[in-house]
Amino acid sequence: MAWASGFGTGFVFDQIRYLFICLRNRSVRCPWRELPRGSRHLAQRPSRPRRCSLSLIRIIRSAVLPAVLLLVAPNAWADERNIYFKTTPSFEHLRPYADPVTLSLLVTDVNGRPLTEGAVSIRLDAPRSRVFSTDFPWVEGTRLQDMQLNLRQGRANWKYLLPIRGDYRLTVDVSTPDGRQASKEFTFYVRENERKWAALAAFSAGLFCLGVIAGRVFTGTRKEAMMLVAALFAAPVALGAGESRLGDKSALLEVGAATVGRPTPVRWRLEGHTDPTESRALLSLAIVHLEKGKTVFEVERVPVAGEFAMNFQFTDGAEYRIVAVGEQPGRKPIRSEKTVSAVALEPPTKAMIPAFGYFIGLIVLGLAAGRWSKRRGI
Repeated sequence: MAWASGFGTGFVFDQIRYLFICLRNRSVRCPWRELPRGSRHLAQRPSRPRRCSLSLIRIIRSAVLPAVLLLVAPNAWADERNIYFKTTPSFEHLRPYADPVTLSLLVTDVNGRPLTEGAVSIRLDAPRSRVFSTDFPWVEGTRLQDMQLNLRQGRANWKYLLPIRGDYRLTVDVSTPDGRQASKEFTFYVRENERKWAALAAFSAGLFCLGVIAGRVFTGTRKEAMMLVAALFAAPVALGAGESRLGDKSALLEVGAATVGRPTPVRWRLEGHTDPTESRALLSLAIVHLEKGKTVFEVERVPVAGEFAMNFQFTDGAEYRIVAVGEQPGRKPIRSEKTVSAVALEPPTKAMIPAFGYFIGLIVLGLAAGRWSKRRGI
C-alpha cells in the first residue's frame, strides 16, 4: 500500500516535470518557425518573440502547477494512513439478533505501525429493505450509532448486536492531535437467520394447505362449510401486546428519551473535576436488553477525558439497562446504572402490504387448488 501510494505521487510529479520541459523546448523552437505564405500573412513577426513565448510559459506554469498541487496534496497524507476493519465472527457468519458482534478498527501509518495517538469518529447506518420488510421496519435505513472513540495502540473495539439483515454501512473518520484527518467507508452484509427461513417455509406451507382444505370444503356441501367456519372461529388467537438509578454521585449518566427509529443521546461524565489530567479515566459501558437478556452494545476500558457521549438507537420497544464503570488510577471504580424504556412504534403500512399480499396469495392459491381437486374427484 505504501509503495503504491509513493509510486503514484512520484509518477504525477514526473509527469509535471516532463510537461514543463516539453513546453520550454517548444518555446525555444517556436520563434524560428516560418509563417505560412500568402497575402493573408503579411504581418511581420514581433521583434522579441522569445521573450513573449517565455512569458506565455510562465503564465501556463503559474496556472497549471497550483491546480495540480491542489489535486495531489490532499491525497498525500491520506495515502500515509491505512484503516482496516474486521468483525468477530467473520462477515459470512453474521446473523441478526443472534449474538453480539465484535467490531474492530486498526489505523496504521505508511510503514504499517499503529498510531500512538488519535481518535476515530464512527457512524453505523442500518440497511434498507428491498421487497419484504425486516423484523424492525422503523430501523431500516436509519442511523444506529454515532460516537467517537480514542485509539489505543491504533485500535478501537466495541460490541454490537446487529438488529436486521442487509447491507450495513460504516463510516470512519480518523483525526490526530496535529490536525490531520482521513476517512474511509466500509460495507458488510448480514444474512438472515436460517431458522427464520425454515419457519417462513413451514408457515407458508400451512397457509397453502389451509387454502386447499377450505377450497375442497366450500366446494362440497353447505353443512361441511359451516363446520369449517365454526372451527376457524373457535380456534384460540394470541395477540401481542424509565426508571433511573445512579450508583455513584461522582459520575453522571444521562440518557434522552428513547424511541425506536430515532437516535438517543447517551452521555457519561465525571463530576467535580476541572483539571483534564485528573478527569482522565477508562470507561466501560454496556447496554443490556432485559427481556432477551442480551448485550446490545458494549465498550471496554475506553480512554476518555472525563466525558463520553454518543447517539445510540434502541431498535426494540423494550426495557434496557445501561451500566457505566469508570476507572481511575488509585481510586475505586465509579459505577453508574440506569434503566430505560424504549417506546415502540406500529409498523408502517408500506412494510405490511408486501407480507399481507404474499400470505393472502398463498391462501387464494390453495383455495383454487382445493376446488380444482374436488371437482376432478382427486
